[in-house]
Amino acid sequence: MKKGMNVYIPAGFLSLLFLLSACGRKTEVQATQPWRLTDSLLNTLAIDTATSKSVENELLLTGKITANEDMVARIFPMVSGNVTAVKVHSGDFVQKGQTLAILKSAEMAGFTADKSIAASEMKTAKRNMEVAASFYQSGLTSEKEYEMAKSEYDKTVASYHKSLEILDINGGQHQADYLVKSPVPGFVISKKAAEHMQWRQDNADPIFVVADLKTVWAMISIFESDVAGVREGDEVQMTTLAYPDKVFTGKIDKIYNVLDPENKVMRARVVVSNPDFILKPEMFVRVKARRHDDSAMLAIPSRGIIFDHNKYYVLVLKKENPGVEIREIAISKTVDGRAYLSAGLKEGDRIIASRQVFIYETLSDTQNK
Repeated sequence: MKKGMNVYIPAGFLSLLFLLSACGRKTEVQATQPWRLTDSLLNTLAIDTATSKSVENELLLTGKITANEDMVARIFPMVSGNVTAVKVHSGDFVQKGQTLAILKSAEMAGFTADKSIAASEMKTAKRNMEVAASFYQSGLTSEKEYEMAKSEYDKTVASYHKSLEILDINGGQHQADYLVKSPVPGFVISKKAAEHMQWRQDNADPIFVVADLKTVWAMISIFESDVAGVREGDEVQMTTLAYPDKVFTGKIDKIYNVLDPENKVMRARVVVSNPDFILKPEMFVRVKARRHDDSAMLAIPSRGIIFDHNKYYVLVLKKENPGVEIREIAISKTVDGRAYLSAGLKEGDRIIASRQVFIYETLSDTQNK
């Protein structure tokens, strides 16, 4: 019978095996622990909540720029006559009180004559009143006669002031000339006056139209099929052929609830700020608006969505403190930075909306080990 073989194992080698075995057990325990967000990191993250929202779609419309009717002056001469001079042209900027045209008018000649007659009668009545006052003080006439003279003078004063007001309303005291003046500052957007033309007082069209173009209106055409989707207060974005790279914004402040019988469109008005006067009346505009729908879908802001391997994901905060779950979602549509979902979340789910790519990659690496 053979004796057993004695195998010598150095003590240092045994110590190394023990350390490796302990490290392996420690690594195994650490790998089984789930990855968690620290409180310091969680406090720095933006969090969004999945909520039920009315579905909104983009609506493409057209329209044109018009002058702001609240800032437009339509000028009608109050007399008939011949136009002897035109001082401005279409597109010119004019100041308040600036003369736009001059008319030679028989009516103005009559107003001037009335003023001269009223002035003469007033002087005569004043002398008569002064004589009556002198006689009354001397006892040569009665008080009644003095009062009658004074009353006559008061009437002539009123008549004279009336003739002055008529002249002032009709362009001032310039013999037979009628001065067409602008009542407001702005741009001449329409001019009917031409030299040597005859102007009748009953003309239906204004001789000038002056508009302040610091704000303008965009009149939008809404087709009958889109009427239900547009509401007052909706924000719109507009572009023009002249400035295709510049976006003008505004809100629909009025909807004209009548369809045009010819083209079956309804008009909506947007007030647009125009401090540099780059938007001109009659410019064509393309308009993007939101279309409202009565149906509702679950929606989240698009900023928290992660795209990976042709799929969409979000990071959902669990109720357990502070767990994180990678959740695949199905996007139905995206409008103005908001994604409408058909699957993947329920209302009230909280979504990490900042540094989500870093956290997603960390979680993915941890789960793949």
